[in-house]
Amino acid sequence: MNDVSTQSPRGIVDNSNARRSTNLKVALYFAGLGIPVFPSSGKTPLIKGFNRLDTTLTSEEIARYTAQYVEENKDRDRRNQTPIHVGATTNIEVVKRMFRRYRDAVPSIACGPAGIVVLDADQKDDGPAKLVAKFKEHLAEISAPRITTQSGGFHAYYANDGTYTNKAGALKKDCGTDVRGMGGQTVAPGAWREDGKRYGTERDMLALGAAWKAGLPKLPTFITEMIAQGGSESAVPLSDADPIVKELMKRLGAGEWPDFEVTFDADVGKYCLDCIRERAPEFGELYDAPGADRSTNRFQMARYLVGAIPRFTVEEYASFCERWEGAGDFTSRDLAREFAKAVRSPARVPTDGGAFGAVEGEDDAPEDAQAVSKAGTVVRRFDYIEDLIGAPLRFLEWAIKFFIARGTTSIVSGLWGAGKTAVFADIALHIAHGFEWRGRKVRKGVVVYVALENANDVERRVSAWHSSMDNAGHDVQGGAFVLHRGPCRLFDPTGKPTRDEKDLIVIANEAGKHYGLPVAMVVIDTLSQSIAPGDDKVDGGVFTAAMQRIVAATGANVTALHHPTKAGQDVRGDGALQGNVDTIIVVARDGSGSGSIKAGSKYRIGDPGKVNFRYRLKPLVIGHDEDGDEIGVVLAVEDARGASMGIVDIDDDDVPMLKRRDKMEDRVEMLIEVGTEVAGKFAAEGEALREVALDVPQLFKAMNAYRAQFASLEGKPLPPLDKKNVWRVAQAALAAGRLTSKGTRYFLAA
Repeated sequence: MNDVSTQSPRGIVDNSNARRSTNLKVALYFAGLGIPVFPSSGKTPLIKGFNRLDTTLTSEEIARYTAQYVEENKDRDRRNQTPIHVGATTNIEVVKRMFRRYRDAVPSIACGPAGIVVLDADQKDDGPAKLVAKFKEHLAEISAPRITTQSGGFHAYYANDGTYTNKAGALKKDCGTDVRGMGGQTVAPGAWREDGKRYGTERDMLALGAAWKAGLPKLPTFITEMIAQGGSESAVPLSDADPIVKELMKRLGAGEWPDFEVTFDADVGKYCLDCIRERAPEFGELYDAPGADRSTNRFQMARYLVGAIPRFTVEEYASFCERWEGAGDFTSRDLAREFAKAVRSPARVPTDGGAFGAVEGEDDAPEDAQAVSKAGTVVRRFDYIEDLIGAPLRFLEWAIKFFIARGTTSIVSGLWGAGKTAVFADIALHIAHGFEWRGRKVRKGVVVYVALENANDVERRVSAWHSSMDNAGHDVQGGAFVLHRGPCRLFDPTGKPTRDEKDLIVIANEAGKHYGLPVAMVVIDTLSQSIAPGDDKVDGGVFTAAMQRIVAATGANVTALHHPTKAGQDVRGDGALQGNVDTIIVVARDGSGSGSIKAGSKYRIGDPGKVNFRYRLKPLVIGHDEDGDEIGVVLAVEDARGASMGIVDIDDDDVPMLKRRDKMEDRVEMLIEVGTEVAGKFAAEGEALREVALDVPQLFKAMNAYRAQFASLEGKPLPPLDKKNVWRVAQAALAAGRLTSKGTRYFLAA
């Protein structure tokens, strides 16, 4: 962030533009990570509900905050008589609007929704020296990210599971240190005040962002004990008039609570408590050694369960409390208020989705008013119109702009030989490296490529792509790519998630933590392999439900590669394969070898006209085997007739063409290869390739298009064959038993 200054007419340096630009960039950076922000004066929040995440506010709460704002600002100019927004936000467009209204504001972080607690060591109370000394007394160091404040003190950032508020207890008295947690705020590192003073540097901003993504450290026990010595602040219970509390009390009053074993048993239960224990040690500590305050125990446990398990219900919470000794005695009213409070401030529990119930069958989905995403952010399952009017818009998060979006499902259709694997390996690697693709902006993210047909072939493609891009001068270090070699069965006749599905979710989310990036894409290559032992003709709904569960648990786009029908329809098999996904992408090659990537019969995430790309398959030599023979692979590159693709294009001079011998037995092998491709193109649904008739004109056209991709052993392009030569090759194939014939028609041998 450069300090760009301007000179005023009186010679006074004016940093206003640079300061405003810097503060907006800081706000957008943290919001982009998922850390809720809002504008403040540095001390005073400039919006109402700043300590709440905007998406968790009810319409009644928004109306109440709005009325307060209007009353407080009734004497101001008309533009500022209504609030620009209510609540802290991670919505990029809302952030921009707020900082257009408050141009000279600094970005602040809402500590509670962000899951952050800040130790604020105040210089005037000798806080820095006292706090450091306290850590040394306990043979510890302040390992949390920290910045120096304007007074000479510092802020240290730790994880907050909802336990810590703004109460400092003995920490204030003994160490001159305040606490900012639930209900509090902290100015974002990197912010720039109107008086020219800075809250840390850009490096501090990046350090906090990286630490937050990796997981902030927990407060040491001796610090938490000091905070508790001054008295702990329990969450204020919600009113019985709160609409969610009323609904929850009504449901609990019905008495239809599930059995504990059905929901939580280690062997047969719906949810895995040990999985939560592994990912949130604090949960295990509370479960095994609950405190004396039973109400606080229940509330904290509700926050862990709600934060870890998407669609966790109040009935399941009641079942848990009946069995857990830490819950003590309670009423339905107690549970309703604690659960409602927990839903609005869930604990941030790292989740693999499957272990915590994100992959439950659709038929088991509870009909509760709220669901909780994998990141712990509350999203409403339904909204009344009064909740929708004026609500912040939700935008697609593009992996490749106007083409592939996170949180969506896709089926890619293409005939055998069209190059689907080559095309989507190229797309996946661009996303994994954050490289622009076809002139489109790419947001870097983790890609998991599930290679079920030939993982070694995909591995070779990755190696060849990496070498080609490196030779072209691109920095290919730091790619976030995972090759999943299978098995990966995504079909169960009962419709429930398979073990492989749960494992895939774990792999994807673990990769996200490993690379410190969101999971952008999961590629299933191919649908036919992963739906077995199911049938794509009748089990499409089961398969797409699995795709959608993976999306819900990872936030990624899930793409499955498949085949079209003989009649030319985009997707073979069950209509659910088209009806239940967001996009259909068609990959096809013509007789000249030129290929296209287009939107198919369904594309509901944008303009299908923007999905129209050209490609060609380029054979490359990547090494030699033990006999000295070349090891080749085919990559998808920009077709010369397509739009300039910049960094994707591979210069023919950069890599050698794949060489092949050109004796009669080699031509026979090539004829069988192209014959198989042609037969696949014209095969009817369920028709064996050996039943498809081929003729010399077909083979002639396909043979020469295929030959044009190879060179002789001397490095010269293979010459085209005339129809007579192709007929001779066909006769040799007949003699070798590779083909059969009926008149002028040829068939692949069984």
